[in-house]
Amino acid sequence: MSKVRKTASGHAARLPSLMGSVTGIVLKAVLIPLGVTVAVYVGILSALIVAPSLQAYVVYLHKVTLTWGKDLNCPEQFGMLRNQAVPFNIETEDGVKLHAWQIVPLGVYERNREAIVDQDLVGPVEDITTTLNFQLLRDDPEARLVLYMHGTSGTLGSTIRPTSYRNIYSSAPDKIYVLTFDYRGYGLSGGVPTEPGLLLDAAAVLKWATDVAGISPDRIVIYGQSLGSAVSVSLINHISTQSPSFPLAGVVISATFSDLSSLTATYRIGGMIPVLSPVAKIPPLFRFFTSRLRDTWLVKDKMAEFVERSKAYHITLIHSEDDSDIPYSHTQTIFWRAVNATRASPMSYKELEAVKAKSRVDLGPGGWFVDWDTQKGSIRLQILKYGEHDWQMTYPATASAVLRAFRSKHPDFATGHT
Repeated sequence: MSKVRKTASGHAARLPSLMGSVTGIVLKAVLIPLGVTVAVYVGILSALIVAPSLQAYVVYLHKVTLTWGKDLNCPEQFGMLRNQAVPFNIETEDGVKLHAWQIVPLGVYERNREAIVDQDLVGPVEDITTTLNFQLLRDDPEARLVLYMHGTSGTLGSTIRPTSYRNIYSSAPDKIYVLTFDYRGYGLSGGVPTEPGLLLDAAAVLKWATDVAGISPDRIVIYGQSLGSAVSVSLINHISTQSPSFPLAGVVISATFSDLSSLTATYRIGGMIPVLSPVAKIPPLFRFFTSRLRDTWLVKDKMAEFVERSKAYHITLIHSEDDSDIPYSHTQTIFWRAVNATRASPMSYKELEAVKAKSRVDLGPGGWFVDWDTQKGSIRLQILKYGEHDWQMTYPATASAVLRAFRSKHPDFATGHT
């Protein structure tokens, strides 16, 4: 009996020791990987501060092409009809060659199918002005052109971008051409992306449209998605400073962000890898890191400057409530800043929310929109219920916004009336 008691007491004595060992093993299994993760994260942030040139790889993700194994000089690999899209290069002011596609809308393509198909085109075409595709755009006084600014990562042929091109011309497939391109550092374009560099790229594409293709500004709409929205706003703000300025038909931006600093507080690369969200919980540390960002992309400020300075504008801001990459509050902030740029006395964000609640048009599952009209033009905030971050650019709401922009200059465009 005493031996049994002794054995039991021995087991009882060893139990805390055993539990302590197990706890130690579990803690090590959790804390060591966590410590390594934190160390790697801090190391990456430190490297980005010490070597600002590395920031481009995180901000722009231009090396993540998403078109591996495909030829960007063969648009047919991305769903285009034979010779529907012509690859060519546009040179920027600082000598960077940008890879671009000029896309013929389906209606024009079908009317000229045989002649378009019979062209022996091998991209990039050295002189696009010799192609029928270019001549059809240049020689039609009713033709319209959308300059497409794509988002971060990938190329002009990545994922659903080619689908979005087809969506954009779908509202007027006999008239709306699309010109899309890769910024410097992306795809087959030269150079390395920077904020000033991307503005030069967008300006070069606009200059090609007006000076080479001969498209008047009132027949041009700029469309930008995500990063492309920031580029679009930077471009329209830039041209509003020119003398004389030349108002475009309009600008449509979707899934944008208010500024890069605010974006880094919530943005996760691929929806998983945090940028500065862990640091954002410590305001002084967050300010330290964001103050060292090489590029700032102050979209909300530039939009306000554009609205205040421009003689005429037609702006549509689109975002979806289910965008998990960039919250639609960013677009609401830009709308607020744009509205205040039209007023002598600014409204608080809360005051504008009250105005929006009274004037917004409810579309049920389709979302809602609010128009802010002035003597100089219109600013629309359109919030979709669904669309996520990328899919919204393939939705009819985007095509409709582009069509509205063209009709702001020419109300009878694509109505069947002359």
